[in-house]
Parts: sequence; C-alpha cells; structure tokens
Amino acid sequence: MSPNMFSSLMVVCGGLLLAGAGCKPAGGLNSEWERVEPPVAAADFTLPQLTGAPVSLSSLRGHPVIMEFWATWCAPCRYSTPSLEAVYRRYKNRGVMVLLINQGESAEQVRAWAGKRFTAPILLDREGAAAGRYGVAGIPRLFIVDREGRIVFDHSGYAGGLERDLHTILDQLLLPVTHG
Repeated sequence: MSPNMFSSLMVVCGGLLLAGAGCKPAGGLNSEWERVEPPVAAADFTLPQLTGAPVSLSSLRGHPVIMEFWATWCAPCRYSTPSLEAVYRRYKNRGVMVLLINQGESAEQVRAWAGKRFTAPILLDREGAAAGRYGVAGIPRLFIVDREGRIVFDHSGYAGGLERDLHTILDQLLLPVTHG
C-alpha cells in the first residue's frame, strides 16, 4: 500500500472511529480490505446513469451493493472495473448490485472508454457530491454495502485478487438468512 493510500485510509478510519465505528482487517482477505466494525449507514445518493434512469442507493436496499469510485484516466481502475463487471455477471442473479461510479468525467468520455463492455450500471458523479459523502480522496475506492444499507467493507486501490476477494465476501453476505 502506498503512503498516500495508507494516509487516506487512516483519515477514513479516523472519521469512522469518530462516528462510532472502527476498521480492522477482514480475515482471509488481502490486507488492503478493511471490515467496518460496527457497520455504518451508507450515505444515500441519486446519480444519473450512463444509459438509463438515475439510480438511488436507497432504492437498492435489500441487495448487497458493491460500489466503486473510478475514472477512465486511472490506470488501476482499468484493471478493477473489468473485474467488477465479472463479479456483477456472476452474482447479479443472486441479487448483488455493482455500481461503477465515475468521477468527474463527461458521459461522452466515459462512453468512449467503456464501449459496450459493461452491463453493470455506470453512474456519473460529475460534481463529486457522492464521492464527497464517502470521503473519497483517491481512486479506485470501493465500498460494500449490506442488505440493510450499511457499509461493511472498504477497499482502496487495486493490487490484484479483487475477484477472489469479492467472491469470498459475497459468499458470506449471501448466506441464507435463518430464522430461529
């Protein structure tokens, strides 16, 4: 992890601690993953979609949501977004949503880069309002929101193994709910 990413993560963890939450490594995953304990409510937003109607995070309550803040000029994002598309294709029939939240670029820029490679929703955060609500200081930045609308994982950067780690997390989140 680079010193800048570490500093950003420490700022976020500090903010979460002030909000009554803490960050600790998630067992069995790469060290870059941080489990948010206790989970914190995900800030709602509504953003225009590259193709289709605007999407509100609150409308996805009841589904696990993976959301990544990214940009076309970001070299690590060029690796993470295709991995997230693969995860979306594998898990969408199980109710998992993936939101690819582009930072500050025009629809034309995003469309030219993305082409027809993505079926996961691409959202446009042109003014950075959603990124600001999540304290995004660098990209790629990924959050996993559980069915109850709480942030349960936070991940900065890209170091490989994203699909494997997400499969591990999603398999845990998608365990059937048992009522006793």
